[in-house]
Amino acid sequence: MELITKSFADQCIAFPSRVDSVLAKITTVAGAKDLLGKASAMQHYADRLKAGIEVQKPIAVGVLKIKTKLGELLPAEKGGRGNKVARQACDFGKVAITAYRKMAANAEKLDDYANATDDVPTQGEFLKYIANGSIIATKHGNGVVDWYTPEKYIDAVRKVLGEIDLDPATSKCAQDIIKATTHYTEADDGLSKEWAGRVYLNPPFKMPDVQSFVYKLCDSIESKAVSQAIMLTNNNTDTKWFHRAASLSQGVCFTAGRISFYNAAGDQSSPTNGQSFCYFGKRQAAFAREFSKLGVVLCPTLKTK
Repeated sequence: MELITKSFADQCIAFPSRVDSVLAKITTVAGAKDLLGKASAMQHYADRLKAGIEVQKPIAVGVLKIKTKLGELLPAEKGGRGNKVARQACDFGKVAITAYRKMAANAEKLDDYANATDDVPTQGEFLKYIANGSIIATKHGNGVVDWYTPEKYIDAVRKVLGEIDLDPATSKCAQDIIKATTHYTEADDGLSKEWAGRVYLNPPFKMPDVQSFVYKLCDSIESKAVSQAIMLTNNNTDTKWFHRAASLSQGVCFTAGRISFYNAAGDQSSPTNGQSFCYFGKRQAAFAREFSKLGVVLCPTLKTK
């Protein structure tokens, strides 16, 4: 078996950024097609080496970026003979052209999809992600987004907050354990309500809802309407919403292992990402004490008293 050189691994890891730079200068189908050929050869080589997901995933992301660009550049569909001529001109089949155009129409979702999967991204799975309403954890419960936090984590939340005044993204089933004084279900539209007091937030695992709920919490903390909060999300540490929350928080716990969430049917499932809890408030020491039992806790300026 051939060994993977460090230089090749480094090239692969940097590949998506390099593709972005090159694609910005490409204006023709022929140019994008040529780049796709080179990327596919690189992908085939990594597959043959069994290079591992750390190397194969960024190549696959680059390939998807190129196909998305092709969807932007391909001639507009005219129907009939005109569209057949367009297919012949770019040498792609009808199925591929349709897929590339759909990817191009949803280009803004590609990064979220790549962040959401722990597997090597594929064209087929990206198209499923689009069709399923941008579910972040595409394998977590086959697209179910209503997954609830197990009791041991809620016990830790309550020990830090004292009580849970508000759960703004929940269901009646979840309240059997959470028991928030006030709670909002999907029908209540928690984003349209005022948030105050001590908040526990486990936002929906799909975009753009997760970002909207996280930003709402951050806004409510900055306005001082929310006095304390604990937020559970996937640890998508490269996203803008995670950075905003983490930079505003007084502590973050990265859980030891993935959380086995449950749903109304009693089923259990773990998402493909790991999870994290962000704490906002003045009980930083209590958060560190309780959540260090559940994972690694990082606090910017820990006070023990």
